[in-house]
Amino acid sequence: MYGISGPSLHRLTQETRALGCLHCGSNEYVAIESIESLPPHPGELHVEVEYACRHCQGSYQHRARFRDVAAILNRTKTLDGLFRFAGEYFHCGEAMRVEGTGVRNIHAPLPAREPELDDGVSVGTRVLRCRCGFRLELPN
Repeated sequence: MYGISGPSLHRLTQETRALGCLHCGSNEYVAIESIESLPPHPGELHVEVEYACRHCQGSYQHRARFRDVAAILNRTKTLDGLFRFAGEYFHCGEAMRVEGTGVRNIHAPLPAREPELDDGVSVGTRVLRCRCGFRLELPN
């Protein structure tokens, strides 16, 4: 199954499986993008994980054993981008710090006959910053 730029997002959230690209048949190019905790459950610790294959651009989301996720994270080359874990954002392998807040106004083009409706929408944001200078602005 392919999307615009590679295999589409596989949502296997009810099923636990090993991390890896179904198209490439490997976990060699896995880049983890998000980990979320699951409600308490008996047995081994499992998490909900989202990741991409850097080789074919496939995207995946499913339950996985935490130890499998940890094994991927322990490869230093997997943390070169933005990573989200437990509601925190990480860049350069460290948690990003709140730098400030802001407000963004969003406007959509409207037909010329309805200019009175062009007020737009204001969205509160928070700005996160990495020690390297990378910044991320998120809606509150």
